[in-house]
Amino acid sequence: MDPNRFRANQQINNLPPSPRDDFSQPSPPDHYIPPKKVKKSKWWVGVVILIVVVIIGGGAWLYSSSHKTPPKKIVASKKIVIKPKKVVSTQNLPVIPSSSHTSVAYGLTFSYPTSWNVVDSGSAPLLVTSPVMNLIADTGKTELGQIVLTISQPNLLPSGFTATSVAVLNSQKLAYTKPTAVQAADTYISFVQYPSTTVVGGLNGIYVSGNYGYQKDQQIPASNINQINPLIYFSFYSCASSACPLTTRQPLTISISQWNNASFKDPILLILKSLSFS
Repeated sequence: MDPNRFRANQQINNLPPSPRDDFSQPSPPDHYIPPKKVKKSKWWVGVVILIVVVIIGGGAWLYSSSHKTPPKKIVASKKIVIKPKKVVSTQNLPVIPSSSHTSVAYGLTFSYPTSWNVVDSGSAPLLVTSPVMNLIADTGKTELGQIVLTISQPNLLPSGFTATSVAVLNSQKLAYTKPTAVQAADTYISFVQYPSTTVVGGLNGIYVSGNYGYQKDQQIPASNINQINPLIYFSFYSCASSACPLTTRQPLTISISQWNNASFKDPILLILKSLSFS
């Protein structure tokens, strides 16, 4: 058999395919960009929305125009006038028939009840003495007695007033009725119990304490009171009779409850409030 018999056929079979026989699409090049699809414009949708908005807005305007709320009638409010309460000044209280005394030696003027007696020699302490009255002693017993106002130079405290004296009541601030240009507008008055007094609530003297105020049971330094010029205080005495001569009267400790008695308190306040210093 001829070995080359099929060689021709083999060569035919090895030939490259004919272009006409290859129906596959050629691959696009690497730099190829496919064209974008063009969407159809839907402009008519926007027009429809705009028409709907106009129709709704116009309808709302027509409705609100036909249903307007009538304006409320404004009624003028009545003017309310509050009258201030009448304030009663306590500066001139209490109202007691009084006289006035001016002391050249101590440079002051004050009012005092006409029933009281003033002794002012110019050099010794000035004394203003009440008439004999009933006073309640620290023992609770009612006794005949007198109230005595003493005005003196500083550093002349009674011997009973020592460093351990205490306040038997809270100090009270008192306003002067007619203070002068050289005078403070007010002062404290303090209620003093001397160490020799052992009864609770016993009162030995009422002192003008200036800027010094004390709480109940607080110690009152004698040095604070001694520097006040002039020294002004009230003390109390027992009387053996209605005449009450100076030779027979004795120092008396009274009950602090006396301060609640107007007949005792008011004359003292009258004198203290009226003090005017020159």
